[in-house]
Amino acid sequence: MKQRGFTLIELLVVIAIIAILAAILFPVFAQAREQARRATCVSNLKQLTNAFLMYAQDWDERFMSQNNADGPNFDDNTEAQVLLQPYIKNRNIFYCPSRNNYNCVRWIDPSGRCLGYAPNFGLYSYLNGLGIFEVPITQPGVPGQIWVGKTLSQMAHPAQTILQGDTNDCNMYTLSFYFQDWDGRTSAAIRHNRMYQFSFVDGHVKSMKMAAYSFLVDGDSFTIMPENGENIKLYCADVNEISKRTGNYYGRGLPCGQIAENIARDRVPLP
Repeated sequence: MKQRGFTLIELLVVIAIIAILAAILFPVFAQAREQARRATCVSNLKQLTNAFLMYAQDWDERFMSQNNADGPNFDDNTEAQVLLQPYIKNRNIFYCPSRNNYNCVRWIDPSGRCLGYAPNFGLYSYLNGLGIFEVPITQPGVPGQIWVGKTLSQMAHPAQTILQGDTNDCNMYTLSFYFQDWDGRTSAAIRHNRMYQFSFVDGHVKSMKMAAYSFLVDGDSFTIMPENGENIKLYCADVNEISKRTGNYYGRGLPCGQIAENIARDRVPLP
């Protein structure tokens, strides 16, 4: 009996069909994986926010203070990822599953893996005292600067004030518009398909679409901000609070809400 195999044309047609199906399905699978990672981030931030608020309740409703000195006795050791451990007993929830940068400090994690989340240091600079921390201070015998946490009573609109969120910073992890270039200086550095997760002082968590900008009016050629300019105000503990930073700088003497509007006006989108 004569056996008949596939012709070359038939094989090429089958291969072409498989290639078309793969081109259609692979992006769908990638999006599904990223959705799962975002869901993990939402869960992580929810747990971290609960721990953050429990810490505040144990300290007369004041958020934790942080120190930015370098060295094995500072850096990570004086920040949220250590101070919250009595409440969570789990360091893994500080890692974003989509952040794969291993060039961060190694005092605690020998792998150098960068954490995924940071507390809100406010606008525009981390020195303005407009987020959940006051302006930094120094204390005798203590190296570096100390960011004293604000009290819950200073949160004028807790449901509209970011507490923590996805960050691209290292090694003193901050959520502000400075220092967001540790993972790169292009839009490709924005993970989660540009949808970052943020928790708020009232405890809820939501996602916001982010984009890359230059802010040359203040000398910054790359930063990551909410694409919707109105969402910049969510970094304000109180939109009427006047920036407390001294010296000649962007937003000096203006209320936080006005600075947010000016940033939305002056920033320049990057491709």
